Amino acid sequence: MAAVAARLDLDGNRIRPMTICMIGAGGFIGSHLCEKLMAETPHTVLAVDVYNDKIKHLLDLPAPATEAGQEARHQPWHGRIQFHRLNIKHDSRLEGLIKMSNLTINLAAICTPADYNTRPLDTIYSNFIDALPVVRYCSENNKRLIHFSTCEVYGKTIGSFLPKDHPLRTVHATSL
Repeated sequence: MAAVAARLDLDGNRIRPMTICMIGAGGFIGSHLCEKLMAETPHTVLAVDVYNDKIKHLLDLPAPATEAGQEARHQPWHGRIQFHRLNIKHDSRLEGLIKMSNLTINLAAICTPADYNTRPLDTIYSNFIDALPVVRYCSENNKRLIHFSTCEVYGKTIGSFLPKDHPLRTVHATSL
């Protein structure tokens, strides 16, 4: 396993490895954050999402042996990322995952910029109201929480101004 350089906090103390419950780990920002955490820190990630397409390459799938008698090789972050397929609105396992973590990062949200203007109430519910159990579980279990919404990162795109059946919007949605 490749050594990960020690990270220091603002007081110069070494940051100890922690377990991070990352909700929305399969999305654009979550998948990139998982990659960065695996490559540059000793932290463990409990990756929570309904999809894992963008993080499959990080999950524990050993590389095949290259020669006869050789064992399969694992990624340098072997054992430090686990995928949990669940919807935060309807799954009682979420509280247990938060209890197991030192930090929860909530990235779960409606993630189609075109929907922000056409479905504003759904966006508010998904990005904030549905996240209230996450906030409650973190509060009740004295866990740190980082919460932000991808809609604030993306902002308005041309797709947000196009009708749902416009060809450019369809091409954009299928090319992601």
